[in-house]
Amino acid sequence: MPYEYEDRDAGRRALTRALALLTDPAPRVREHGAAEVGGCFRRRAGDQDDTEAAVARLVTLTVAETDERVRSSALGACADAATASGLPLALFEPLIPLLPNLSAELTEYVLLILGLVHDPAARPVITPYLDHPEASVRLEATDALARLTGDDEVSP
Repeated sequence: MPYEYEDRDAGRRALTRALALLTDPAPRVREHGAAEVGGCFRRRAGDQDDTEAAVARLVTLTVAETDERVRSSALGACADAATASGLPLALFEPLIPLLPNLSAELTEYVLLILGLVHDPAARPVITPYLDHPEASVRLEATDALARLTGDDEVSP
């Protein structure tokens, strides 16, 4: 996997700086930190172990966080990681119990992530959302199921 930083260590330093922001008491700083972590993933910072450790921190933040914008930013970064790296479903399993109580936007992010891991074990989690009251959630569930089967022809 190519690195877009000048070297692997520079990417790791950027990822470490962004992760440090996730513990700030100010929600907007945590939100910014999560967005920065996502940017690091898109620029291929660190290696697979670094990515998995960072995603675990983002998932933990999402589970504990009460601020919707911070959660959205953290889940967006998780989606960036799942797009850029082959990540195991187990890394995202702590998000599954949150699904019934998430907003439509956050539910869509979790469904996106579950589809991006390409693990058929996610199917029983995704399938009930095909009947969700929100059309956008139903669409994301359909797309996530298509991703599980490797069908890249998902809805625009």
